[in-house]
Amino acid sequence: MLKRDQACSLLKQGNSPSEIARIMRIRTSDVLYDLWSKIGEGELRRSDIAFSLKRECRRAIEEVVAMKKTSSPAQIVRELEKRGIKCDRFDVRVYLDFRRAPVVLGDMYEIVRTIEVRLHRFLKAVFIHESGEEDWWRDGVPDNIRAECAALREKDPDPAPEPYNYTHLIALREILDRKWALVSRYLPADIAQNKKELLERLLQLNRIRNNVMHPVRGGLLTEEEFEFVYNLDADLGPLALPEEKSLAQERPVQERPAHEEPAETDRSALNQKSPASPAASQPAELVTRLSPTHESAPPQEFATTPQEAGSEDFIPSIKVG
Repeated sequence: MLKRDQACSLLKQGNSPSEIARIMRIRTSDVLYDLWSKIGEGELRRSDIAFSLKRECRRAIEEVVAMKKTSSPAQIVRELEKRGIKCDRFDVRVYLDFRRAPVVLGDMYEIVRTIEVRLHRFLKAVFIHESGEEDWWRDGVPDNIRAECAALREKDPDPAPEPYNYTHLIALREILDRKWALVSRYLPADIAQNKKELLERLLQLNRIRNNVMHPVRGGLLTEEEFEFVYNLDADLGPLALPEEKSLAQERPVQERPAHEEPAETDRSALNQKSPASPAASQPAELVTRLSPTHESAPPQEFATTPQEAGSEDFIPSIKVG
């Protein structure tokens, strides 16, 4: 496993940047660099890093910031210690950088959008799977929603390809409610067992969506609401299209296409007549050892001063483009 993949995995398991550094025995600045790489690859959000700190620590930081009117990590850590709360100074510094409204609201919008699009595609796939390409629209979508979508499409000067594109989150919730007996068969078991809870969560998601999409109304998002959206996204993550479920069950072990030439390691294995040992049956490692990096200093050109570059919790800048 690559170093940045390990750092990403540890973060998703609930470890803060400083905890990841201790586990991997590398510099905290190297951890942050690896996490930035995974953000660039689309596997992490910036807010994932902020929320890697324990809830107690995050709330205590917010209280100190509001009470002391300070954004100094060192001062905040001292105040936390007086309260009996232990929080690494580097983690505090990272949290302060990633808790800003543009970061949190940007990620919140993306998560809400992801949930809505995922549910939209999932419902259509279920109906096509059950009724076919020609009848899914009439058999699956209630007539009042079909009429509303058709009217919106008719008024649109640049109409979408199909009326179903005009469904909104509340309409998707109504479809779920009225077609629950059918759709619940394709939902994850823990969600399918509690229809009322899912419908209530979708109502709450719609209220949060309105605050995110209409910030001029003055609605403020709380940390609890952000955690609510995170949890709902995680719970709906297993949503799979019906055809994907059946393919996953029926797909045999992937074989090399007939036209593809075997790799060099395959040729050598084929030439050996003796049976392979258990060790030989394991995939060959391309890299057998990684050089330790925990003693390397961050690049000098990324620091504003020599003292900053030599600091243990120095966060190097990430160049874009």
